[in-house]
Amino acid sequence: MARTGRIALLVALCALLLPASVGGAASKSPEEAWWLGPYFAGMRVTHEPEASWDKFYAYGECELPEGEGGCSPPAQVQTTTSCDRNPIALDRLPYEVYLLRGGGLAATYESTAVDIGTGRQTVTVYTNEFPLVGAALSEVRLHSQPEPQPLAPPVYPLPVLRELVRVTAVEDKYGSVRAIAKATELAPAEARLRLRIAELLGPEALAGVRPPTMSIETVERLRQLSFNAQYDPVRTAREEGISVAKLKQKVRRVRGLAGFC
Repeated sequence: MARTGRIALLVALCALLLPASVGGAASKSPEEAWWLGPYFAGMRVTHEPEASWDKFYAYGECELPEGEGGCSPPAQVQTTTSCDRNPIALDRLPYEVYLLRGGGLAATYESTAVDIGTGRQTVTVYTNEFPLVGAALSEVRLHSQPEPQPLAPPVYPLPVLRELVRVTAVEDKYGSVRAIAKATELAPAEARLRLRIAELLGPEALAGVRPPTMSIETVERLRQLSFNAQYDPVRTAREEGISVAKLKQKVRRVRGLAGFC
């Protein structure tokens, strides 16, 4: 297998590639990809996008472990959409969220992996050494930009914004995170995360957004239905006793909450 192919295998290992949507291929944003420039930390680009749907850059070489089929390049950048990937859509909670370079929303999942929400895109930066993370977050930019620029705030689908309002709408009434979590049927860590994201986005981002009418139980059921439909929409629709068209309409209620759009 060619080195490029081996490096590309890491995308799946790091869970950076996202699954296909119901009845079609993975979403293909017309927007350009993000990268760290032609060189980063003295390393050249070793993988560049090879197709319109490929928005993955890798930097530096990696040593293939004996008997293994892939390896981890020192630095990677992958571009998805903020609908496909955002802190509310993922089952794994980040341990830190903060603003980056103006309005970008950074979510840290491990010391060497950070998601950056900006505009309608999510940029995932992964390095194999912690000291490289800060440099990567400073250098990440659109391919057309010669130098890093301030980051725009993320733009999320309406169902995601409603999930944020689920907690902000009752914040004044219940006060504590534990009470808010109990009232909204969320885990305290989830309620705390949503309150923090809402705080970082600011009141204007949620202005005019109404709280969801669906319970958390219903949202989770629709999310699971959406996951099932991703792999076999015909069978899932048949099990639900509805058409594929009706299934698509149904899971659209959790657009942006199911890991793909």
